[in-house]
Amino acid sequence: MTSNIADSLNAVIKDARELPIVELLEYTRTLLERWTIENILNAKGIFTYLGKKYNKELEDNMTLSQKMRVRASTNYIHNVIDSVKRFIVCLQNKRCSCGQFQLDELPCPHALAALRHKNEYSENYSSPYYTRESLMQTYEIPVDRY
Repeated sequence: MTSNIADSLNAVIKDARELPIVELLEYTRTLLERWTIENILNAKGIFTYLGKKYNKELEDNMTLSQKMRVRASTNYIHNVIDSVKRFIVCLQNKRCSCGQFQLDELPCPHALAALRHKNEYSENYSSPYYTRESLMQTYEIPVDRY
């Protein structure tokens, strides 16, 4: 596993590296085309508001939030108690003192506890980049031969 895209691609095309440049480029293009088609099919199979990965993360966070207690300070600011730890959640600014809400742009367990307390939907507090619609737009431009 690496975060370097060049290393990742080199590992996948290692068998084709000995090919002449034109054939290597064609091999790479067809590989990207195949990945794009697979990703389109996966995206079309999503029937939730968020993509599979983010929906799963939200479900996991929801499970963690179930035992938390919430005390509203204002309409948007809540004190969330998780065992002995306290967290401050500001729904208006999409922030939590744990830092996860603003970093992931997906409600953390503390934010979900506050949202449940207010009877609000988490979709309104998730980044639009995680939606099924956004995922589909990622693959709108085809990988063509020319």
